[in-house]
Amino acid sequence: SGIADYSRELLPHLVNGADVTAFAPDPAAVDAQLAAQIRIESIEQFAVRRSEFDLALYHIGNSEHHDEIARLGVQYPGAIVLHDFYLHHSVALRTIGTEDKFTYWREMGYALGAHGVRLANGVEHGAEPPLFDVPLNGRLLDASLGVIVHSAFVERLVRQQGYGGPLAVIPAQIASQNGRSRRAELDLPQDVVLFACFGMITREKQIAAILQVLHEVRREMPQVHYLLAGDVMADVPLNDLIHEYGLEDVVHRIGYISDLYEFVDWIHTADAVINLRNPTVGETSATALRAMAAGRPLIVSDHGWYGELPSDAVLKVTPGANDALLEAMQRLVRSPEVREQIGRAGQVYANEECDPERVASRYLDGLDRISQAVRILG
Repeated sequence: SGIADYSRELLPHLVNGADVTAFAPDPAAVDAQLAAQIRIESIEQFAVRRSEFDLALYHIGNSEHHDEIARLGVQYPGAIVLHDFYLHHSVALRTIGTEDKFTYWREMGYALGAHGVRLANGVEHGAEPPLFDVPLNGRLLDASLGVIVHSAFVERLVRQQGYGGPLAVIPAQIASQNGRSRRAELDLPQDVVLFACFGMITREKQIAAILQVLHEVRREMPQVHYLLAGDVMADVPLNDLIHEYGLEDVVHRIGYISDLYEFVDWIHTADAVINLRNPTVGETSATALRAMAAGRPLIVSDHGWYGELPSDAVLKVTPGANDALLEAMQRLVRSPEVREQIGRAGQVYANEECDPERVASRYLDGLDRISQAVRILG
């Protein structure tokens, strides 16, 4: 996952200022280079050894991969890195997704009282879960000794949720990775301008809107193609959309990429990257940052964390405004100079603000403040 890559890149820099032990489901599966730098132990040992540490640090995302981490974060409070503000998807997946309706009722009741239970009952009878309205993070926040977020947007949401403990806003880090173009594997004509989308293909990434706009762009600019790299979610009728807009020959699908270095190669293959989110769960997109670190011009939705990116380093479009997306894509196709200018500004931002060593230093300061508060408050 993106958060796994994030943690892998951050950990070697944290050990410069802290005594770090990492807990993993399978320590033997951790790559040898990291294991040589940091003690890796089984997550089953954490409950036994937790009193030996000044502070536990939990990375939490809106994914089933984080269910066990979230459970430990409630049972054994520590500091949490809230990579996504909304956690409703993961809670729903492990409850109603496994026909455990009572746990879902309990979580909705914890969040909204009797009204939450009524909403949960409605979901049982066919209503859509309020995934983007009820964050279902309250139990975790209430237990946490401190919180780290990546944007002022999520900081506001956490405070509005009623959390009053120590809170630090620290930019997400991204390590600059060398990459090579794999364009030859696509067998494209020389004049093709290749846009791309990376990561899980979900409705929130506005793929339907992008394909519609791509169809419009190609009326005047037939050299435009589109690359999709990632698993397709069941609620995205990708094949139907590609057929509807007659894009079978210009949309290139390469599926899920498990290897980070290959993933970076494909980013380097694109001439520009489109990374839209509507609605947002409060995420900070590692894919967007990797595109910026690779010097690729980036189109993003103008809200949430994306809206906080420097205006000279990305092109921002209002969510749902297809005309603005059309204009942004046309601008990048027409001018290699604009692509170069925006890509260079994005690269400067990623290299300076998101440098792992600099971010780790801010982590250590934030964790030290949380530890001091814990000692003072007991």
